[in-house]
Amino acid sequence: MTTRQIPTSLRLRFAALACALGAAGIAPAAFAQSSEVASANVRACAASGSVSLTVLGLTTTLPLPCAGEALRTAPGRDDTSAASIDLSLLGIVGLLKVGATQQEAIYTHLPGATALDGASQAAGLSLVQDLVTIEGVRGELSCDSLSGNSVVQCDAGTRVARVRIAGGDLIDLPAPIPRNFSLPVGGTLRLTVLGIPIEVPVGGALTLNRSTVFGVGTRNVFIAHQPVQLGLEGRVDVAGLGLVGVRVEAVTSPSSVGISATRAVSGVQIDDL
Repeated sequence: MTTRQIPTSLRLRFAALACALGAAGIAPAAFAQSSEVASANVRACAASGSVSLTVLGLTTTLPLPCAGEALRTAPGRDDTSAASIDLSLLGIVGLLKVGATQQEAIYTHLPGATALDGASQAAGLSLVQDLVTIEGVRGELSCDSLSGNSVVQCDAGTRVARVRIAGGDLIDLPAPIPRNFSLPVGGTLRLTVLGIPIEVPVGGALTLNRSTVFGVGTRNVFIAHQPVQLGLEGRVDVAGLGLVGVRVEAVTSPSSVGISATRAVSGVQIDDL
């Protein structure tokens, strides 16, 4: 097995954590890890999401599981990669295609600190039958817990090379990409229901660099970063089937961190990478 070196960016962050502990008057040798953390996990995926389809008044919802998962629930590093991922679901062909993916999850114990790092990247994306195409995407989420501090400190960022919506012109994106940067998306989704080909007009939004936090004020917090998130929905009246509705959420290159703490987490601060 090849031993992987800790990236220079992580070494610099670990040094900064040691300085922060010293400034707080905490002896690094006092704890082999953050005293605030009972357990934790870090996960990175190539893609995830869900699809809901309504036919004859009945709604079926199926999840898109974490594809290409890299996961750590204890100190160490997990890396995964795939030449390509092609997902279809509930009669929707070409729902999500991801090319040349790499995911990594790194869980590190330091004296007086716990560091959790997830990252995922892809050479290219095609979302919902080419309604959105993206060349080059990378998302990163890094979270730290320091002994004596009930606030979890995180950094999150998204890098995207090119975006095209519904076959239009390439879209120039701001650099860096702001948090929750949104672009409108509209088009037609083709699917097959009970052997009948259907075209459903859909609309929604492409959101880049999205971060969410759950559980502040409790002992269990969950931080998620979605570099690329596409949400679409629409409906059409079809003879013999009535109203057919579809809702799609497609997420690419997401990472997440979960922490079970020894006391209530008072806050989560997320800064931009």
